[in-house]
Amino acid sequence: MCFLNQPLPLGIVCVLRKIMNHAFRLFTGYSQWSDDELLHLATQRHSLTAEAAAALDAELSRRKLTESDQVEYQKFTKRQEQREWRKERRAKIPTPGLKRQLTGREILEALATMALISVTYIALPSRYHLRPDWQEAAVMVMMTSVMVAFSAISWRKIAFWISLLISSGLQLVLLHAITRGAPSLSRGEARGAAVLGIVLFIVVYSSFRFVQRGSTTQVRLQVHEYTTTHLSSCQC
Repeated sequence: MCFLNQPLPLGIVCVLRKIMNHAFRLFTGYSQWSDDELLHLATQRHSLTAEAAAALDAELSRRKLTESDQVEYQKFTKRQEQREWRKERRAKIPTPGLKRQLTGREILEALATMALISVTYIALPSRYHLRPDWQEAAVMVMMTSVMVAFSAISWRKIAFWISLLISSGLQLVLLHAITRGAPSLSRGEARGAAVLGIVLFIVVYSSFRFVQRGSTTQVRLQVHEYTTTHLSSCQC
């Protein structure tokens, strides 16, 4: 019986533990279940036997969990599912060259950079200031550019900075055309302006990468063709 002294595989131990836990719950009834577990089971009442449904109703009544609580729990689970779906959908959106989320330290550093740029601009003589109709658009472009720079996966690439410069210029021109003669941007419009800047950067940077890959492939083909021709001539 030496095999009795051998440890069980981890997978079998986990399965046995789940079976023992489920058996314990069935033995003790629903008194050991949490409120969320009971409310979730109440949404699946159609799959329960008459005895199990009666025991569930008794436990719900003892805890004073009414039908309104069940409805609220269903709404809560639906909101959670929608939130997870939106998170998965955002994760599938391509963001070339950018991180999907900034750390707390990076956000603080980005805010400090914005504050430094603002203070420096204010300290400049008035003759170096932009015209009033350009200032609001310039502020939005500055904030968007700083956030994009801190979101960069690799800010050492020249293509990144060229793309950021081009997209910032396009964003500045578009925002100036939109806000000309209009009152200050609302919170929703400011958010849309930031999204516009990020989208412009992604489009420009993706275009740069596409061109670079095409030129790299062409150079490799030319080198391969030259090498093949040279070797053939040498063999002859």
